[in-house]
Amino acid sequence: MSSKKGNNNIKDQKIEELEEEIADIIQKELEESKGLVGITVGTHGGTFLASKFKKDVFLRNDEITAANSSILFLSSKLLKGSLNQEISYDLIAGKERIVLSVLTQNVTMISYLNRELAELEGISIYIEKFKKLSLRISAIVDTSEVIKEEVFVAIKRAIPNALVIAIITQEGLPIKVQSTMAEPMLSAMISALYKLSGILLEKSELEYSIIGGNNGSIIIHELDNNRILCVAVPEADDSKLGGYIATIKTIIE
Repeated sequence: MSSKKGNNNIKDQKIEELEEEIADIIQKELEESKGLVGITVGTHGGTFLASKFKKDVFLRNDEITAANSSILFLSSKLLKGSLNQEISYDLIAGKERIVLSVLTQNVTMISYLNRELAELEGISIYIEKFKKLSLRISAIVDTSEVIKEEVFVAIKRAIPNALVIAIITQEGLPIKVQSTMAEPMLSAMISALYKLSGILLEKSELEYSIIGGNNGSIIIHELDNNRILCVAVPEADDSKLGGYIATIKTIIE
């Protein structure tokens, strides 16, 4: 037990060091770019890595990361399906702010820009700058332990016979999904089941639920305050399902 705790402490320390390294890179970028308000970096599975802002924002870091992963993967699939193109970036323009998101092999990055200042300097300059920055951060993450510990990757490795693995937001937006079912439909159904289960439990907090069939089962498990995990396995035996749940708990705790 003490050995496991010691390993967890080492892992946590390495992740903390990685977060500090990325935060330092972001801070330098903030100081050099007048139009930049803030940057948040996360994994494909919606796990927060690092963030820096010149002023406070309304959303929490985990909410920003999960929403950014979701919009990038949805945009990526839309672009691939309609134009057969790989995504380069996603840009959202508001009256006062521009949100620029970039997807790399290992990370998602979202940048908040002051629209007036960014347009004076040139939006294309910021796009190219953040593409390079995201690739630099992605290379750092690639050599770290974070990707190995990413929930989606860890579940695939620990439960190789899983038929479905899905990480979604509690609002029902897909973050990362492995399934033959359409992602928006699957995500909406998981979210609805999660919320209805919570209602039936009344004041007791929902931890997980199981949908059992004759030859397979679906496990829906809370990941954190913003994300839900769904895993479908070709197994209906209660004792074996208990083993799957124990595996999931070990990964996410």
